[in-house]
Amino acid sequence: MGRTTERRTKGRGVAALAVVVPLLLTGVAACGSDSGGGGGDVTINFVWWGSEGRANLTKKAVELFQQKHPKIKVQTSFSAYAAYWEKLATQTAGGKPPDVLNVDSRYLAEYGGRNVLADLNSGAGKAISLADVNPELAATGVYQGKRYAVPWAQNTPAMIYDAAAYMAAGADPAKGMTWDSYAETAQKVGTAGSARGVTDFGILDTTLEIWLRQQGKQFYTADGKLGFAGDDLRRYWQLASRFRDTKAASPADVTASYNTSPEQSPLGKKLTASEFAYDNLLPAYQKANGKPLNVAPYPSGANGDTGQYRRPSMFLAVSARSQQQEAAAKLVDFLVNDPEVGKIVGTDRGLAPNLKVRAQLAAQAKGNDKVLYDYEAALEPKLGAAPPVPPKGAGAIQKLLQRTYEEVAFGRMSIDDAVNRFMTEAQKGLS
Repeated sequence: MGRTTERRTKGRGVAALAVVVPLLLTGVAACGSDSGGGGGDVTINFVWWGSEGRANLTKKAVELFQQKHPKIKVQTSFSAYAAYWEKLATQTAGGKPPDVLNVDSRYLAEYGGRNVLADLNSGAGKAISLADVNPELAATGVYQGKRYAVPWAQNTPAMIYDAAAYMAAGADPAKGMTWDSYAETAQKVGTAGSARGVTDFGILDTTLEIWLRQQGKQFYTADGKLGFAGDDLRRYWQLASRFRDTKAASPADVTASYNTSPEQSPLGKKLTASEFAYDNLLPAYQKANGKPLNVAPYPSGANGDTGQYRRPSMFLAVSARSQQQEAAAKLVDFLVNDPEVGKIVGTDRGLAPNLKVRAQLAAQAKGNDKVLYDYEAALEPKLGAAPPVPPKGAGAIQKLLQRTYEEVAFGRMSIDDAVNRFMTEAQKGLS
């Protein structure tokens, strides 16, 4: 459920489906990139979301691909997360989607299920090798029996925190915490200085998902319904409110301005001392915050389960309308499996999906890269199975959760009323 980020933006909730779905359905022309010059040269378009720094790394990987495949020219572009999906919907509606694109798990069913993405189990997609990718990770790109995408990197949800602030409060989150001990320690951090102990997590569908897994439940069922009841959401928001009410978590105005890019997040701005994000974002958070930060597992449930899993930080997919699917598939295979690409992109999106490449990089890792490799290596035996692919409309559900919880945080709505509103609108949006 993603940022390699998961970039949080203001949204209009489930009503956004009324915009996205028609856009996906209206692209009628069989389009893609035009062929290049003579001699069999072709041109393909490749788009992704992320920062300028990510773009620089990605462009270097693409340049290497073009050196090794001189007859394929790759035109690239990137956007911030929200702008990316808006632009992609417009391109798709106009019948000119990019040949190769990044896809978030929230939108895999939306785009794959409406035949925007090619089935990589057949045709040109067969050239993409997943032989050295963990089978459970590889399976996350399959929806209703068709492989619409392949994972480009692996990450896992994590707590990113100010190590000094938490050590001063008498705790080391890296050794593991329960939600109760986390609440107590975050309160100590929040009352000891200007930064609250944690960014309010009540707005995050990713944190709700992990918390639900700790209760033995899922955010979504395999058939695309909500996998939890109103009482589950009530208890989750009560937990989040407990943190906020005791000054352990950020106040409503800080939470409402949160867009989850590390630079603009409360942790990045030093307004909080910890935040739930994805482990691969550690370097970006540390650069923004300026203090030594670390990654830790989620606080555990009563049974000691952290609820974490092997997560595709983002997917690579090929347009079903591309006229250059063979070239597009070659690019995807190269980005997933080439050892030099692994060195170039590092851990920006997460750990390399190819296990052989990952092992080589882990042996040479230093600094934050080593922290991330060591963190996931320690978690590996504890990681559970990945959840089902989120259904169509999951992106809108994410925004609905954020918007509804903000009403609670500002005191404009009771938890009970907010739960009722969310469950009603979410179930309607998924029906």
